[in-house]
This record gives sequence, structure tokens and C-alpha cells, in this order.
Amino acid sequence: MAVINYPPEEIYKNIKFGKKDSEHIILWMLANNDHCQWSNFRQEPLSFTESTLSKYLNLLLSKNFILRFVRGRYKITNDGLKRFHEISKTHGEIKRLNYPPEVITRRRNYEDWILWMVYNNSICKWSNFLEPPLAINQSSLSKKINLLLNKELVVRENKEYSITNAGKIEYSKMLKTYDLDRQSILDEESKRIDEITKKTIKFFDDYNVEKENVQFRFLETILELDYNRVKTMLTNETDFEKIILYLTINHPDQFPDYISLEKFANKYGIKQSKLEYYIDEIVENHIYPIKFFTLKPSTEIIYYFQEYGKVESMLRTITENHITKFTYLNRLFSRSFDAFTIEKAVLEDICGYLFNDALRDSLRNFLPSYINYLAYKFEAKVELKETYDKLDAIIWQNMIDIFQSRSPEDLKYQFMGQSEVNYRVDTVFLELLMPYYEEKLETYDNDCQRLIDDKEYFKALESIENTITSHEDDRILAIVKGIVLCYLNRYKDALALLNDELTLPHKEDINLILSYFLTAFSSITIGDFKRALELGNEIIRKFPGHPLSHATRGIVLAYNYIYKFNNEKAEQDYGLNDLDKAIVMDSFKSNTALFFMLKSRVLLESNNFEESIELTDRAISIVPNKVDLYLSKSTILMYFNEYPDLLDLLDEMLERFPKIERDLKMKKASVYKLLGDLEAGFKVVDELLERNPGDKELRSFKAYWYQYMNKKEEALKLLEELIELEQDNGEYYDSYGEILMNYEEYEKAVKQFQKAIELSSSGWFIYQTYIKLGICFKELGNNELAIDYLKKGKEFTNKCFCDFELKKKWLVIADIFITDIESA
Repeated sequence: MAVINYPPEEIYKNIKFGKKDSEHIILWMLANNDHCQWSNFRQEPLSFTESTLSKYLNLLLSKNFILRFVRGRYKITNDGLKRFHEISKTHGEIKRLNYPPEVITRRRNYEDWILWMVYNNSICKWSNFLEPPLAINQSSLSKKINLLLNKELVVRENKEYSITNAGKIEYSKMLKTYDLDRQSILDEESKRIDEITKKTIKFFDDYNVEKENVQFRFLETILELDYNRVKTMLTNETDFEKIILYLTINHPDQFPDYISLEKFANKYGIKQSKLEYYIDEIVENHIYPIKFFTLKPSTEIIYYFQEYGKVESMLRTITENHITKFTYLNRLFSRSFDAFTIEKAVLEDICGYLFNDALRDSLRNFLPSYINYLAYKFEAKVELKETYDKLDAIIWQNMIDIFQSRSPEDLKYQFMGQSEVNYRVDTVFLELLMPYYEEKLETYDNDCQRLIDDKEYFKALESIENTITSHEDDRILAIVKGIVLCYLNRYKDALALLNDELTLPHKEDINLILSYFLTAFSSITIGDFKRALELGNEIIRKFPGHPLSHATRGIVLAYNYIYKFNNEKAEQDYGLNDLDKAIVMDSFKSNTALFFMLKSRVLLESNNFEESIELTDRAISIVPNKVDLYLSKSTILMYFNEYPDLLDLLDEMLERFPKIERDLKMKKASVYKLLGDLEAGFKVVDELLERNPGDKELRSFKAYWYQYMNKKEEALKLLEELIELEQDNGEYYDSYGEILMNYEEYEKAVKQFQKAIELSSSGWFIYQTYIKLGICFKELGNNELAIDYLKKGKEFTNKCFCDFELKKKWLVIADIFITDIESA
């Protein structure tokens, strides 16, 4: 049983006219607990005698201040609450509140705190939430209270807040998301069931509902469907119960028994039009987040069964098993199985076992849409499983910076942009500017360019800012600062700096040209295509003979073609003409190679494999030791599934670029995985780890490979060891959660994802964490939290600077699950 709250000593030891105020003590107990048993009053610290307790309980029962709902169990009524408040005022008593335990308050989810308070206290005042130990700030409290009021989870009367029936249902769901012991959750759930059961028993008695399976199904359904949602229109709660009874009586397991709308309305005393309307609202218009399936043996007869109920759960298992079996056979023997084959097999299994054989024809009509429904949900999960592989995200986004820079500040700016929506433009193209400023920069600052080359961007920023302090008159230094800010993905800061540069007079044209390029480049990253194109056109008008002028507009148009900011313009101009002009004009070989690389990206977007590869090879022939060109080629081969050629390229890169051996070998292992050779991939990872036993990243990668090979315990053990070594690394918790999620251990996965967010709120992977967390909550049945986290995940996905294709996949996955929840 749940812990009982007892009054403070000043109440039960307060002597009034030579004796205790027994009425006050009993009402206090019932006002501050969901219900109390006879024994709660008899034991310490109250120690009522049997005769005194019997006398006062009977007195309070006669005045309708309390209710005995089960033998020996009592609850307070609304009249009793009013009487309790009257007595409390005369005693000058300040009500002692129950506060949520630390397991709930450690998360700053104020909605949960408020729900806990109004559930576990009869009423709460505004000040109860503002004062310690909760101390919720005024603005957050206002926002969360209004949210709960709008959802009709709490009500406000006379400046006091109390919980509604819908709030009790939500409270019950909320408890399951916390690490509470099972008995505590069962105790809280039993309170709600007790409350509904006492009403239900009376309803069954009044309307002679005697069949046990109908009684059980009715109780199961009414626990999920909150009357308050329709209370404003359907003012009679008994009518609501009759509508639920109609659904539970007309269930397939009652076949051939059936009662029509007309007969039911006459028998149970409800208007047929009202019954018909609300059945349609519940079943067809989904006013509750519960799906009902229908079977129609004839136009006059309709049976209803609930998603995740006993019948549907068994039907789902049988159907999914047949879908899986025929899919495997199809792949194994290259045999063709159509939908009719699956439907026929399912029918044979369910008719006569799960459904009466006489329903065979109606089931035959029902199954195609049901199989499509399951296939949609199955497809979404398969797509998700392929997408939420974080390891592939690391391997194929060319994130060498991840391994070279472990500073949390660097990572924060590297992956999360300053705008609501950000677009990744490859910063390698900033190198186009280097030949035009490097020589002059070295006369002031010998370190800055070296730090940029080494990807130590924060140190580079510090260096250039120090140099500007001493030489603020030379505008080239401000431009270099803008370049460093771009490397840090601080594009809004860069634009603020560059806007000044565009308006200032410059002694040299090159400073203005570089400013135009950087401003257009930064504008594209925040999705401001219009301004970027205006700058591209303007720079060509002012400096038509300079290669960077055409490079500026070429990059703007190329990325418009990739991101489709303006579809009409994307169809007209890919930027290739401008890039060709820049190639002819520019005398720097390194820049020519980069222009070819950008052209190949555009052709990749248009699915032109041969020309895309040819242009990349030309770029490599010009600058054979530039790793970015090879990485670009690997992306093209990967995109077109040219795995043998990709393996050859990676071998060549291992010879040329031994410093990034780990990154390249991980790519190689990933290719083996795509080819279905998990053993070869595992061998690559294992050999790397043998040579680098202290490398935590490789140990994390190995855990993923164990997962691919279905070695769950080995995978989890490796990650547990990593977490023990580095307890503040959110990435390890995220990986741990992902593997648990893969094995459908959603509750455990939730804890790991929440820890990852707590530790690494700006980590490169965090947008995925939010979406995975949302999916876990959806699978656990907490749709409200699921929606919250899925939408938060979309927000972070839009903000991150990550691969565009990967970004699109994650946004689609989030939308699939949001739509699935909202349409349920």
C-alpha cells in the first residue's frame, strides 16, 4: 500500500475542551490521502479507540462528509473538503503539503511536478509552487499551469488548483516514465482503478451487465477514455458509459450475438442519434488517441475491437509473423509472394481460433487495409533502424574534426548553428580566399593560418583578435576573423562583422571582394538565398574580371540547386557557367581543384555519376595530396553504391594519408557492413583497437559492431566500461541508449538518452537523441512526451550543421512518428 500521510502533532495532540478534535483529525487524514483504511486511524500516532472511531466515522458518513466505497475504506467528499477547510481556518492550521520525491524533481519537468502536487494534495495554491522546496519561477509556472489548464488536466476554482479525471490518467502515465519501484506505480494505479471501479459496479448493477468478458473489456476501455473530454457536450456521464458499453458488447468474440443501435438505444434508454454520433466520433474521427478496428459481416452489423487489446494483439502477432516469413522466403529463394498469399495464410490461422469461422468473408475484406496499416508502421521502423545508426553518421560525414578537437566549446559551435534553420556549406571552399590574404596576414600574425590549417579554430580566433588590437587599421585582419568565425559556424557573428566591412571604404578592391564572398557564403548557411544571390550579382557588376566574383555567385547557385531555396532558379541555373569562368580566370591551382570539386557536387545532385567522378579525378590530378578531394570522391562512390571501387580508393588513401588511418579504416569497415560482410568489418575494427588499446572512440565503435552481430551483452558491456571511465561523456550514454532501443528495451533506453541530453545538450549527435527519445516514449505509450521530444529533435536537426541527406532522413523519421501519433 502507498505511504499514508499523518497530520502534524499540533493537530492530533491539540486538546479542545479537554479532548481531541476527532472530526478534524479524520477529515485531515482523508483530505491529505487518496483514501484511508480503518486500521490507519487505529494505529500510531493517532491511536483512536474503536468506539470513538466508529462514532465519528458514522457521524461524518451521515452528513455526507465522507464516503465508504469498500468495506473498511473511506474517502472524503466535496462537502467534506469544504467542512475540512472551515475547521482548519478556525484552528489557524496551515495545511502540510506532500511534495514530489527527488526521483521526479531531479528532472526539471515542471508539468510533472505540478501534476504530482495536485494529485497528491486535495488542492494547491499558486504560492505552493513558487515557494521552496519547488521554487518554480513565475514565468515558467504561468506557462506550465496554463498548458495543463488548456489540456484540461487541472482546473482552477477560487484561485485553487485541483486535478481532473484526465489529469489522473496523465499522472498515471507520467509515473511510468520515472525510475519508481513497480509497487509504487501499482499502488498509484490501483487508486485510479478503485475510483472508477466503484462507479462501474453500480453501472453494471443498474443495467444488468453480467458477462465477465464484457465487464472486463468495459473497465479496460473506460480507464483509457476520459469522460471530461466530452463532458461539455455530453453532460450525462451515464450516457457516456452506455456508449462505451455499446462498443464493448459488439465485439467479435460475441459473434453471432449483436445488438443494433436502435435496439440498444431502446433497451438502455439513450437517444439513438446521440449514440450514433459519439460512436462515429470515437471510432472514425479519433477524438481519443485509441484506434478501434471494425469488422462488417453485413451493412447492418458492425463489430468493434481495440488496438492493443487481446484480440488485436494476437492478430498483429500472427499477421507480422506471416509478413516476415514470406519476406524471408522471397529473398532466400527469389520466389514471388503477393499480398493475396499472405492474406490467405493469415485467414487460415485466425478463423476458428481467434475469430468465428463465419466471419471469414468480412475478415477477408478487412485484412488488406489492416496489412497496409501494419506495413506502414513496420516500414517506418525499418527506415528508422537504418537511419538512426549513429556510427554511420560519424563515418560518412567526413567529421575528422570530431577526432582532432574534443573541446566541448569547439563541438558546440561546430554542429549547432546560431539560427533556427542552418545549412551546411563545406568550409573547404573558404580556402579559395587563402591565396588572396595569406601573404599579408603573415606580416602581422605568423600563427593564425597554421592554427586554421590544424583546425584549432578557437586558438586561431584568439590569435587574430590579439593581432587586430595592435593593427586595427588593416581591414584584411577583420576579414580573416570573419573566416575563422565561419569555420566555427558562427555565421551570425560573421555577418555582423562583414556588414560593416561592406559599408566601409577600402583602399584595396581585394578586401571588398573577400567581404562579398564571405557575406554571401554566410547568408547561404542561414538560408538567406535572396541576399546571397543579390551579393553574387552585385560583385560581378563591380568586379567582372575577378575569379572570386564568379566563384561567389557560382557557390550561391550551386547550393541553391542542392538545397532548393528557390526551385525556379534551381531549374534555370546550377552555377556551372560561373564556376567555369572562375576556373579560366583563377591562376591558383589549389582553387581550380576546388572549383572542379564543387562542380562535381552539383553533378552528383543531378545523379550524373560519370561526369561527377571525372571532375573529381581532374581535381585530384591538379592537387594530388589534398585529402578533401579524395573524401569528396569517396562520397560519390558511396552515393552510387560503387563499393568495390570505394574499397580500392580507401586503400589508396591509406597509403597517401596515414595520419587519418583510423577514420579511413572505419569507412572501410562500414563498406564491408554494407556488403553484408560483418566479420570483415569487425576484423578491421578489432585490429585497429589492438594497435590503439586506449582509444575510447574505437571501443565505442566496436560496441556497435557487436550490436550488428547481435551480440547484445558484449555491446552493452563495452559501453558500460566506457561510461565508467568517462562518466561525463554524453555520447556514450546516447550510444548505450541506441543499442537498448535496438533491442526494444525502451524504458532503459529513455534513461540513457535523458542522461546524454543532460551531459551534452549541444553535442553533435544530440538532434538524433531527441528524436530517438521521442520514439521510445511513443513505444511506451506516452504520446505527449513523444511529440514534445520529436518536435525538439526536429528543431535541433534544423539547427545542426550536418549532412543534408542525413538531415532530411531524420526530419522524415520525426514526421512519420508525429503523424502516426496525431492520426491515431
